[in-house]
Amino acid sequence: MKLSRFTVNITTDDQGDAVAYSPQCNGLVRTVEYVRPTSSGLDAATDIDIIADVSGAVIWTNDDLSASKVIHPLAQAQDNTGADIVGAYAPICLADERIKITVANGGDTLSGTFIFTIEGVALS
Repeated sequence: MKLSRFTVNITTDDQGDAVAYSPQCNGLVRTVEYVRPTSSGLDAATDIDIIADVSGAVIWTNDDLSASKVIHPLAQAQDNTGADIVGAYAPICLADERIKITVANGGDTLSGTFIFTIEGVALS
């Protein structure tokens, strides 16, 4: 399947908060990268929550994100009864939904960049 890569730039308000959305996506979330600029980057106390805006699937949550970082997110896997399978994880699926990035405690009008790799299609 095709890999799609897209960037979401985010800038906080004077309270240190921000919300931004990706383009609409169909596929599996393979990587999320936070790139902190060398100047005017999000505060070291930045808290982020990244979720799928329709299903609510949690892609990444991180308190005190202080440096650039790359993750390969997975979700807890379940069996056919809905019980968690210990130690088993599955890719996070997106179907006609955007990725919502929420930033708190990011500092006064500071910015950062999130880069997503989706196995599938990112629509504009």
